[in-house]
Amino acid sequence: MFKSGKLESKGHAQGTANGTLDGPGQSSDETVLKALLFPSRTSHTRLFPKKHSFTYSYLLVGIPVGWRGAAGSFLSTDDPDEELSRIFVFRRPWFSVGAGDYLERGGENLGLRGKLEAYLISQGEDIKDYPYSYLVTAPRFLGYSFNPVSFWYLYNDCKELQAMILEVNNTFDERRMYLLKDSPISTDSDDNWTLLENPRSKFRQTWPKDFHVSPFNSRKGSYSLSAQDPFSPLLSDTGTIDNTITLNSSKAHAKLIARVFSTEPGIDPTTLGLWAKVGFIASWWWVGFVTFPRIVREAAKLFFRRKLHVWFRPEVLKDSIGRHATNDEIIIERTFRSYLRTLVESSGLENSVRYISPILSPTEELFSPSSTSSTEPVQSSVIEIKVTTPLFYARLARYSHISEYLSNELLQDDGRDRTFYISDPHPILQLLEESGATEENVSSASSPINRPSVSDRILWRFLQWLRNHVRPSRRQPHRPDQADIRHFGLSQLDRHALRGDRLDQATLYRQVVTKLLLSDIVAFGQPEILDGLSYIIRVTLSYLLVHALRMVWAYIVNSERTRVRICYSAEEEAWCEFVPP
Repeated sequence: MFKSGKLESKGHAQGTANGTLDGPGQSSDETVLKALLFPSRTSHTRLFPKKHSFTYSYLLVGIPVGWRGAAGSFLSTDDPDEELSRIFVFRRPWFSVGAGDYLERGGENLGLRGKLEAYLISQGEDIKDYPYSYLVTAPRFLGYSFNPVSFWYLYNDCKELQAMILEVNNTFDERRMYLLKDSPISTDSDDNWTLLENPRSKFRQTWPKDFHVSPFNSRKGSYSLSAQDPFSPLLSDTGTIDNTITLNSSKAHAKLIARVFSTEPGIDPTTLGLWAKVGFIASWWWVGFVTFPRIVREAAKLFFRRKLHVWFRPEVLKDSIGRHATNDEIIIERTFRSYLRTLVESSGLENSVRYISPILSPTEELFSPSSTSSTEPVQSSVIEIKVTTPLFYARLARYSHISEYLSNELLQDDGRDRTFYISDPHPILQLLEESGATEENVSSASSPINRPSVSDRILWRFLQWLRNHVRPSRRQPHRPDQADIRHFGLSQLDRHALRGDRLDQATLYRQVVTKLLLSDIVAFGQPEILDGLSYIIRVTLSYLLVHALRMVWAYIVNSERTRVRICYSAEEEAWCEFVPP
C-alpha cells in the first residue's frame, strides 16, 4: 500500500514484483492497493439533439501512486530500466504507465507521486490531506497508448475517498485536469442499498464544462460524475471500476452519458501463469490501438448519418494544457524567451515577470529587472505571462510588432481563441511599445547586430518583404478596414535573433519564420503542407538523380562493350583502339 510515497502490499512484497518506492514514511497497515488489471467496457449514450449510442471493450490498469518498477514482466510504472528496455525490446513489459504521460507536460523524473504532489500544491491543496492515492488509466501496450480519461483516487488518512482528479485528453492533443472534492450523498436517494450501508462508497460531484472534447458539443454546460470507490470500505476490498460521467446542457438537461466499468474484479498480474498471460495478451493487446479509430468511426456516424452540428475547436483556456509544440514553434519560443529575458532584465520595471510556457520543462521561468534585489520577489510584485498553447509562437512570428499581436488578442471579448494570459498587461505592453523598432531599452545590453553574408542579407530582406505583404489573419480583428501605416522592417524578434552569438541559430529562426509566412500564401497557413511538399520535391529530385546516374552508368557500360566488340572483330587491334565507342 502506498502512504506518503510508500507501498505496502503482500502481493508485491513476495518477490513477484520488483520496484522502488517514492516518498518518506512507512505505514504498518495492510491494504489491497497494488498494481491491477481491469478488463472493462465503455458505453456512450447521446440523448439529444439526436439519439446515438455505442459500447465496446476497454482495458484499464490500476497503479498505486508512488510505486516504481515492474509487476513481473507484465506491467510496469516509471520503470528505472525503461531506457534499457527501449534498446532490448524483450526486456520491455507488455503494459506500462509512465509519469510523462500524466498531469503537466514533462517532469518524467518526478514520478507519478512527484507530479501528483506538484499538481496538488498548484491547486492550493495540502498533500498531507491525501496520504493514499491510486491511478486508474489506460496503459501503453509496447509503448503505444491513446487515453481519453484517467481517474486519480485520493484518500484521506481515514482511508476514505476524499477527492478525485479527472484527467481528460481530447483528440487534439490537449488536456484538462479537474480536481473534484467529494460532496455528501443524501440517504434519501434511490441509489443501490449498499450506499445506505456505506455512503462513502460512492463519489459524486458536478462542475462547469470549460474544455473542448467533442466537435459535436460546445464548451458550455456542465459535467456530473458518479464514481464507485473500487476499494470500499476503507481500502479493505478489491472491487470493480464503475464511473459514469453525464454531460448536461446549459439548460441543465442530460445530453450525453458516458460510462466505463470493469467486467470483473481487478487481476493481480503477478498471480498469472504463463498461459494465463498469453491468453490475456491475446484478448487485450489490440484494444488500445483501435480506441482512436473507434472514436473516428462514431464521429463519422454522427456527422454523416445524424447530421449533427459541428463546433469548431476553440483554443484552450487558462487552466487547460495545450497540444505539444512543433519543432518550428520550439525554435521561435527559444528566441522569444531570450528576447523577453533581455527586455525585462534591462528595463526599469518595478515587477518581476514569471513566464509560463507549455514548451518549457519545468514550465516556468522568472525574469527580474537588474535594478531589483536579487532576493526572491514577493508574490504580489510578479507579473505572470502564461502561454496556453504553442500556437502563440507561430502567430507571434508573423507580426512586426509584438505589442500589436498581444493587444489584438487582449481585445477579444469572449477569449475563445486567446493563446496567452497576462495578469497585468499594461506594464508589459508599455515596455514593448517603448522598445519598438529601435529597441532603445535593450540596445545597451545587447551586442551589435551581426553582419550576415550577402546571401543571408538577401534572405532576411525576403523575409521582411513577406511580412510586409502577408497580412496576418489576426491583425486588427476589430478594425479590418483600418490600414496599419507603421513601417514594417525586421521585427523585434528578428533583430534579437541577429544579435545572438550564433548565426546558425539566427539562420534556423529565419528559415522557420519564412516558411510560416510562405504557408500563408501557398498553403492556407499550414506549414505542414509546405513540409509535405518539400518532402515530395526532395524524393522526386532524389529519384531523378538516381535515374540520371543509372542512365550515365548504362551508357558507359554499353560504350565499353561496343569498344571490345570492335577490337575483337577487327583484323588489326592497333587500328581498332582508335575507333571511337
